[in-house]
Amino acid sequence: MPKRRLQTTLSEEAFRIIEKFKPDYGGINEVIEAALKLLNREDRNLSEDDILLIRLIRDLDFTGCGRSQYMHLICGDIEKAVKESMMETAVEWFLKKPFAEIELEEFLETVKRGWKVLNRVDYVEITKGDGWIQIFCEHTMRRREVSEFLAMHILNIYEKYYKGEWDVVKSISTNGFTLKFYRRV
Repeated sequence: MPKRRLQTTLSEEAFRIIEKFKPDYGGINEVIEAALKLLNREDRNLSEDDILLIRLIRDLDFTGCGRSQYMHLICGDIEKAVKESMMETAVEWFLKKPFAEIELEEFLETVKRGWKVLNRVDYVEITKGDGWIQIFCEHTMRRREVSEFLAMHILNIYEKYYKGEWDVVKSISTNGFTLKFYRRV
């Protein structure tokens, strides 16, 4: 797309902000263009509460979960907290298609992104090979129960949608878990 010339003056504060971000974006034009794209995004209605929520997750190590899951956890029903969690709905909402059309890899990649955003895990890695795919998750809560709880979410969806095509090998520890899925022949 052709560029258009713009000549203007900026306050000292605005210029300092541009200088601060120049190394990340490459130059003044790129900083201004990135800022304009940010201003023009569709969901530009971040409220102060939205920003507070982001800061709680990032700065104070909060995590997020659905209300019904939270209720089941408070009531001590971990099985219901997993089986009735919003994971299935959230994945379909994010991918904009029903689970019948979602491949195992798509599901795992979506979980990876969601868990990172919600601060559920500290590290997630998905690797693939010929006929297999593996998810490795690590967390700093250092409790086997946490690892089991997280793995149960994926295994619950696996049982519903992928068990017919894939076998799974599980490894769960106090620091995280590995689930390796092998395509059935």
